[in-house]
Amino acid sequence: MKYILIICALLAQPLAAADGAAELELRGYLSAWTQACAGASCQLPKPGERSRPVALRLALPSAPGEAAAAHASEKLLLPGGGELEVDLDFYAVCPYAGKAAAPAPCAGRYFQAQVSLSGPAGAFCAAALNADDFAPFPVLMCAGPGQAGLRYGVTLHRQPL
Repeated sequence: MKYILIICALLAQPLAAADGAAELELRGYLSAWTQACAGASCQLPKPGERSRPVALRLALPSAPGEAAAAHASEKLLLPGGGELEVDLDFYAVCPYAGKAAAPAPCAGRYFQAQVSLSGPAGAFCAAALNADDFAPFPVLMCAGPGQAGLRYGVTLHRQPL
């Protein structure tokens, strides 16, 4: 699924922006948690490692059909021990605006945040966002089921907890 989303968004264009292109600085935090879900109800999440800082620079594509990517990998401590591996992939895409005689500047960009979890649970979560929802850092939760009725997750947030 992850690869299909990337391919659809970036058809025939390299993941690179022109030298000297504008960049978006993304700064935020990651926090890990577990949640016990037995039967039809779930308990409140139990926090693990909180407010791990993340800082990335994402080039901003300047012409239709261009895209750029930024990646980060982190290992966060879970409550009660263990680690949750988190991969972040952020994309900026300048969509095609239709046929034009000459390449036009980017009239608008959209952004995608993808989160992959591995360790005691695996998950893939993604969101397509506008600039205001994406910067200064996307706010998103991602979780996957593990053993013994536990859900393992991570929250991307803008302010420390």
